[in-house]
Amino acid sequence: MKMRFLLSFLPWVALAGVVPSLQADEPQLPPPAAQAAPTAPQPKKEDKTDLEKQMDVIGHTARALKKQINDATQNDASLQLVAKIRDAATASLKLVPVKAADLSGPDKDKFIADYQAGMRQFIDAVDTLAGALTAGDNAAAVKDFQRLFALERQDHKQFRKPENH
Repeated sequence: MKMRFLLSFLPWVALAGVVPSLQADEPQLPPPAAQAAPTAPQPKKEDKTDLEKQMDVIGHTARALKKQINDATQNDASLQLVAKIRDAATASLKLVPVKAADLSGPDKDKFIADYQAGMRQFIDAVDTLAGALTAGDNAAAVKDFQRLFALERQDHKQFRKPENH
């Protein structure tokens, strides 16, 4: 019986002797952590200007507002988002677009004055939107929201420096 017991393990013992020899023939792969090592450092993106940061706040907040502006039950939350947009727009009014650096003299002064007038118009549109939400007129708020970002598209064409791709 002991012999029979030992013979039952013989295939496993033989296989154990074969498997290491098969593994020795295979190329050894480095551990997964070593495989994921970066190949080259990524170029650092240029830091954003203060104006770009404020515009990002407006953009992100507007996307959140767009999802809920139709819902009258969310008007309080929508008003908080509108206030955040207004604060960022007011801060942007005090800043100067990068494109102004390409201009000089009276052209630069006119460009900055036009930019500030556009921002004031945007802030007025934000106030109109807030008034519609306060009154509970979500249909008017949707129209005001659309007008607000029509102004944004128009002003970006005029005051934003084109990106080099």
